[in-house]
Amino acid sequence: MRALIIAIVCASGVARADTGFESKVQVYADDDHTTVVSPTVSATADVTADTNVSLGYLADVVTSASVDIVTQASPTTIHDTRHQVSAGASHVFGALTLRGGYSFSQENDYQSNTFNVGGSRELNDKDTTLALGYTLSLNAVGRAGDRNFEQDLDVHMVSASWTQIVSPSLVTQVSYELGGAFGFQSSPYRFVPIRAGLDAMPTESIAETDPDTRWRHALVVAANRAVFDDSSIQGDYRIYHDTWGITSHTIGARYFVNFGKKVELRLRSRFYTQNAASFYQAVYTSPQQYMAYDRELSPLWSETIGGKLMYQMTDRLEAEAKLDVFYYSYSDFPPLSSRTGANVGVGLSLTY
Repeated sequence: MRALIIAIVCASGVARADTGFESKVQVYADDDHTTVVSPTVSATADVTADTNVSLGYLADVVTSASVDIVTQASPTTIHDTRHQVSAGASHVFGALTLRGGYSFSQENDYQSNTFNVGGSRELNDKDTTLALGYTLSLNAVGRAGDRNFEQDLDVHMVSASWTQIVSPSLVTQVSYELGGAFGFQSSPYRFVPIRAGLDAMPTESIAETDPDTRWRHALVVAANRAVFDDSSIQGDYRIYHDTWGITSHTIGARYFVNFGKKVELRLRSRFYTQNAASFYQAVYTSPQQYMAYDRELSPLWSETIGGKLMYQMTDRLEAEAKLDVFYYSYSDFPPLSSRTGANVGVGLSLTY
């Protein structure tokens, strides 16, 4: 039942949290020669009974020699570190919770300022929760070794959700997101080869060009059901469409089970599939207005399975370990047909 309660709180968008501290380290590695080590620390504090504040820090230490790097006019291996700091606050006004936050991230060739505000309201004796949110991300895109290159990218996101407690053992949620990205959305390093065919030598290479406007729509339907006294099952389906012509489908399932009062196991599976962007081609035989050499814009599907084990060491201290393995298939991206990898993480949480 503890897992069900956790899911209800996360799904409803309520921003209150216990006073505490959390530290985690996650390692990502795949067979496309990319490794990312991500340490994080965060802290929350209840300033008053109704007001909570939070602070966080994240670093992504990247080493990569993937096809995205090798096919560019750049060294065959890159090393980069992204730093991100964040702060947030929330306040409860009876049945209404308001929240806001800010994060700043910086890396070698990218800088981002992100602002978010939102609120949720409980109705029908707390059986219904309605939530709204807005996020604005202001980004400056650079290119390593070129001080004259700087482009802007502004991203807006509006979200709305309806969470409903149907019965003591069943919670449902419907959410919708509308996003708009405006500005430079290509890679400043990637170049598209022009050639007569897949096996032909390129006659020239042209800088990648994506449209400078992209509208996104996403609808998610989810449910969480307690199946026994100590376990619950979650399931969700997401459909996504954007003005670049990509439609994707995501199906997720999670199983939560408690072994006594100290151990909780979470298992999950996620399947994803998408078609290609309308302007994507595996081979460009002549220059086009929009040209992409990006596997994320090609047709693909992926499967992720994994688990997380959480252990309550004391009343205040909890430890966790997780492992996710994934497989991506690219049916129409010549430099890379598939990608396999894993995410491994450990962490500690202290509440008081």
